[in-house]
Amino acid sequence: MNFKSLARHYSRFLAGRNASKVLFWLALAMWPSAQFAQVFPPEVKKASEPFVCQCRCNHQLSACDMFGCGSAIPLREEIQGHLKQGKTQQQIIDAFVAKYGQNILSAPPKSAWVTPFAVLSCGLILVFFVIKAWTQRKPKLAAASPAAAMPDAYRDKLERELKDLG
Repeated sequence: MNFKSLARHYSRFLAGRNASKVLFWLALAMWPSAQFAQVFPPEVKKASEPFVCQCRCNHQLSACDMFGCGSAIPLREEIQGHLKQGKTQQQIIDAFVAKYGQNILSAPPKSAWVTPFAVLSCGLILVFFVIKAWTQRKPKLAAASPAAAMPDAYRDKLERELKDLG
């Protein structure tokens, strides 16, 4: 089949009553996404910002737009339930961390940011004092003279040999 015959066949298809069927099926294919999308109030969206969706999409829970997400929808419903109970944002965060662990948070807690800098500071202070101690260390002095360290018998023999040479 060549291009001209395909074009003719396509134009006949659209010219007849099949065009309305195509439009119907296109509209039907788009309908579920608008019909079944779950819409949450802005309070739920705001309260879900500190959390990460657990469907591995790497989006915040408030921004997960995967159709029928098996993680985002139940978590948002849980947040909505907490809000209906009158819980504050911090109480919701504490409840989610207690239930799902630290992995639910989109950003680590502030203590996780402080710890590396504290360890780095302690390490730098330790290095400073070690280098300071190395530079201030006095070298050990060697014996005053090699002759003073020699036993008397060797010293006497050395002196006799030097007299014989001179």
